[in-house]
Amino acid sequence: MRGRLAFLPLAILILLVAVAPDLPAASVAASPTQIGTFDPLFVEPGPNCPPDAINGQPGDGPAGPAGTPCKPAAVSAAVLPGGSILYWDGLEGMEDIKYSTALEYGKAAGCDESRVLSLAGAPSWSTPRPNDGTCSLGYQPTYLVPNPPAPLQPILNQQGNAPDALFCSSLVFLRNGTVFTAGGTDYYNEPGIPGTPYGAVELEGTKTTRMFNPASGRWTRLADMGYGRWYPSLVTLPSGDIFVASGVTKLVAPVYPQQPQNSFTNVKQTETYSLASGTWSYNGSAADYSLPLYPRLHLLPDGKVYYDAGGQVFNPFGQSVDEALWNQAAVYDPATTTWVTLGIPGLAGAAPGFRGSTFSIALPMSPPYSQASFLTAGGIIGTTPGTYLATTDSRITTIDTANADAFSWRATSPLNNARWYSTGVLLPDGTVFAVSGADRDEVDFPGSGVPVHQAEIFNPATNQWTAVASERHDRTYHNSAVLLPTGQVLVGGHAPINTGYGSPTNLPGASNNFRDATFEIYNPPYLFFGGRPVISAVSSPHLRYGRTVTISTSSAGSVSKVMLVRNSAFTHLTDADQRALELPIVGRTGSSITVQTPPSANVAPFGPYMLFIDASSASGLVPSVAAQVYVTD
Repeated sequence: MRGRLAFLPLAILILLVAVAPDLPAASVAASPTQIGTFDPLFVEPGPNCPPDAINGQPGDGPAGPAGTPCKPAAVSAAVLPGGSILYWDGLEGMEDIKYSTALEYGKAAGCDESRVLSLAGAPSWSTPRPNDGTCSLGYQPTYLVPNPPAPLQPILNQQGNAPDALFCSSLVFLRNGTVFTAGGTDYYNEPGIPGTPYGAVELEGTKTTRMFNPASGRWTRLADMGYGRWYPSLVTLPSGDIFVASGVTKLVAPVYPQQPQNSFTNVKQTETYSLASGTWSYNGSAADYSLPLYPRLHLLPDGKVYYDAGGQVFNPFGQSVDEALWNQAAVYDPATTTWVTLGIPGLAGAAPGFRGSTFSIALPMSPPYSQASFLTAGGIIGTTPGTYLATTDSRITTIDTANADAFSWRATSPLNNARWYSTGVLLPDGTVFAVSGADRDEVDFPGSGVPVHQAEIFNPATNQWTAVASERHDRTYHNSAVLLPTGQVLVGGHAPINTGYGSPTNLPGASNNFRDATFEIYNPPYLFFGGRPVISAVSSPHLRYGRTVTISTSSAGSVSKVMLVRNSAFTHLTDADQRALELPIVGRTGSSITVQTPPSANVAPFGPYMLFIDASSASGLVPSVAAQVYVTD
């Protein structure tokens, strides 16, 4: 939605698809032991809305009658304790646009629906209450003219039909496995033409905080943040409290007459949610910091929050005026509520500084847990205007917390495919799986991207990316992928912006321009290496800091590694709390192994984790099915 591109003629889009370089996928061996496999597609039962079913991809489902609601696509997803998946949609109502997204979406947008998917046996679905995550309760927008004269009220301030959508919120787990979200989207016209569906669309970030209780299946609202945030990032702190940074209050026209100092930038103010009081507090002016949307944030093993010089660039009218600051990695210290800049990742390389529309994923940590490394691969290079075509560049940044947060970086092998908006998933053998995306930026030019079907796996031990199996459907913008307790990866999502910011249109050779509610499961190569170890019992599901836990298994003699992987809470390429720890084996019998638990909440913050044991084989490590555990004090 960058303003200078929002009305690009369709003919130019078609030309771009035709002439832009098509980067062929690397040829790979066909053995599942080398590339893994994707299972057949599956989708929520029942008829689909006519636009998606008729114009989408095979497998989306049959078309229902006019008015049939669209099934939600998995734009955001959380792997609940026990293995079910909470997910919700994004850009509801996009398929109802007739002419112009910019002129119609303020009224056409709908509240995003949520679902819970169970994979215990055949896939089955249940619907949370309320299914829109409390969107219909409403929200008070930040209008440019808050109290216009009565004759101008229906023109200047036209509230839409989705006043507080789940879309574009951030999410994390609380210590008991409850899902916590902050932010969201209020769609409206500012101004609008009375009696018509037309106006100037605004997407406002909301102050809303919500909680989903897996036991009751209910959404509830919590205390509001102090600032409205669209595309914020949440991080769980060692105390268990939640830190929030960035987001934007008004996407299209970030102008605030009542607070002019906050205009033309993202939200610089940071806040912390106290679990004890159930309220948000402003962290003070020293904690203010300019960050991109959905900044790539991580908790370091010294309890500080790390910004990995990445995020989304998405303000159409001028962007943030201080984007140059986003090229530097930085660290926030909750104890002093101050930021320190560290340097520019990749400074001596081919693609230094800020990376947009890609993942930043924490690599597994090993004792003494003093170094944290983060993998970034693909995306677009630089802040505005950035690059249109995706890059294959890949790098790792490392923070040495035992040496005053010393900052370094190194290059890895390039990706086999240039990838924009690709999702990264940490696997229980210590490798990283990258899937989905397009070969170019589909926010700059919606509907023009060529989908990247071929997935890849990165091995930190060899520093190499390897091309693996290909997914079945186009999943470019708003895709998702999460690790399951089985060691498989659930891949879903795809909710694109309409082609050329007009009406939904599939261009020849480009990605599907309609939402995709289907899922497919990826089976990594390690599932084909032979028999898997089995966890028969864990001495306690509650892993307390600095203690031991015993895992009963008939495969004790072959277990070479024990991995603790946090349950995924994912949206828009981000999962700030995603981490994996190798737990040291301190005892072994013929039928059990004993491991040391994490030393502190700096290393493993409170919450739900999946405990895997990895057995050695001639082909590589073979993970078990995980045991669900909780890290606590």
